[in-house]
Amino acid sequence: MRAFCVMMSCLISCWGVAQEASEDQAKRAIELAKVEAKALELFQGSQKLRWETEPLLRWTNPVSGQIYGDVYIWTLDGRPEAIASIYKWFSPHTHQATELQSLSESELTMTRYGARAWSTGKGLEMKSLADAPAPSDRPFQRSRQMHAIAEQFVAQAEDRSDPTSTWNLRRLPKPIYRYQSEKRGIVDGAMFAFCQGNTNNPEVLLLLEARQRDGQTQWHYGLGRQNSLRFIVHRNGELIWDVPKLAPPWPAVNRPDQPYLVIKSQSAN
Repeated sequence: MRAFCVMMSCLISCWGVAQEASEDQAKRAIELAKVEAKALELFQGSQKLRWETEPLLRWTNPVSGQIYGDVYIWTLDGRPEAIASIYKWFSPHTHQATELQSLSESELTMTRYGARAWSTGKGLEMKSLADAPAPSDRPFQRSRQMHAIAEQFVAQAEDRSDPTSTWNLRRLPKPIYRYQSEKRGIVDGAMFAFCQGNTNNPEVLLLLEARQRDGQTQWHYGLGRQNSLRFIVHRNGELIWDVPKLAPPWPAVNRPDQPYLVIKSQSAN
């Protein structure tokens, strides 16, 4: 009995040490992500985008290893124009990465620590949902409409090494960002995230916007990636988006002229 108690005491002690190490790693990753996000300055033409200093999501993926990430956005006139998932590996890798996706319908440029690091064309195309009910005049009703529309979208990811294997991504139940822009004619907008498994790590982004043009208001949608996998999206059973796997080869995701960009760097643990 005494030996059993000693063994249990050792196990509890080891678990406590591991838990403390994980907490320290998570705190370190948060600090590094904040520093990195602050170093990024994004522009649409001559207009500087606004960095929203609070992360939209905070995620980890214990199935893959010891990795922690934060998700930030940059906006113009209230609308999200770019998103970055900034994450730090502790095991089995040790690098830090900044995973950027343009959400803009215009060209974007970015400097990182003062040096030009990204110059890309439009990141997504907003398409009208002509068959959707007209946006309501009431904000609460519009929120319900956006949730109903989002439920019509099903996103899938293809296995990186086995193209015959796909899995459904999990849509987070609430938008990760709500917005409007009178200047841009956006009466209401929301960004939804489709994630892998039980994580909060976004893989596919869905933007829904009630846009006003010539006195008419209509729903529009746009889709963007947050991973280099092949993604397939259906709406009401119809294929509407099919984007190819970008990597490997891994240098393909490091091209600063593309709307999806991964910047890899080393940082001290």
